[in-house]
Amino acid sequence: MDRNLKSKIAFMYYTCDMTQEEIASRLSLTRQKVNSVIGSLRADGIVSISICDSAGDSTGREVELEKRFGLKRVVISPSYGEPRLDFLKLASTAAEYIEGEISNGDIVGVSWGRTLSAAVSEMRFLNKKDCCVVQLLGAQSMDGFGAKSDDIVRSLAEKLNCGSYLLYAPMVVSTGELKDLLVKEKPIQRSLDIMRSCNIALFGIGEINEDAAMHRMGYLSDEDIARLGREGFVADIALNPIRSDGGADGCFLTERLLNADIECIRSIENTVGIAAGAAKAEAVLAVLRSRLLRTLIIDSALADEIISRI
Repeated sequence: MDRNLKSKIAFMYYTCDMTQEEIASRLSLTRQKVNSVIGSLRADGIVSISICDSAGDSTGREVELEKRFGLKRVVISPSYGEPRLDFLKLASTAAEYIEGEISNGDIVGVSWGRTLSAAVSEMRFLNKKDCCVVQLLGAQSMDGFGAKSDDIVRSLAEKLNCGSYLLYAPMVVSTGELKDLLVKEKPIQRSLDIMRSCNIALFGIGEINEDAAMHRMGYLSDEDIARLGREGFVADIALNPIRSDGGADGCFLTERLLNADIECIRSIENTVGIAAGAAKAEAVLAVLRSRLLRTLIIDSALADEIISRI
């Protein structure tokens, strides 16, 4: 068990006066496991009379976000005021979480994004039996874009020493009719079926604006972006547009997307969102309000900005 989670248990038990059963239920652990951790806190140097671990500085904010948005787990990485250092620290923190979360036999879905790509790059090489990694959205054909979903899938499969399934189709097509034809192809249908079997999925969280990657890469036109903005969409998760209030229904773009849709994402046991930087606050808040995430990994600056807005 990682040190951050041990510190959180200490905070809940000693500061929030939660029972061991309540902690176990909140964190999806057994009561025996919680009891064992509490019994080892002093030996681990996390508790003397009060919580003394440096991660305790973030624990209160983590618990606040967990309660507010019904999350299983929030992990806040420290910010030092230097963007590159903060980004690398977040990637390392997310990598540690992912390493501890993936078990033998898991089917792991992967979206795209620079932060997610960095987190996978920071992971150690593991040997997970009977795992596989599946691409949750179509391919991105842009040279030099270092956060493409197929590249992340290959990298994660290599880190886990397991197989992978790629989605050999564009992520956005021109018409709904073309999408209907493509999803009838057996290789694409096979990938879509495996997506629905995922028990853990890793997501970057995107913004919908003129600087959005989908727009810069030419998959969405100026009119697409303008219409999404007029209809209140400010974020995306695995390409699915999300409104500022968390709503995702009635989007004109949905019929053109080749991806894990909202229904598929809701069926996944642990959905993990990873995001960096205070500028992402509006997008992350929208996704949190959608209740699509079970786990959130962010940096301290982003956490502070989110909390200031709720």
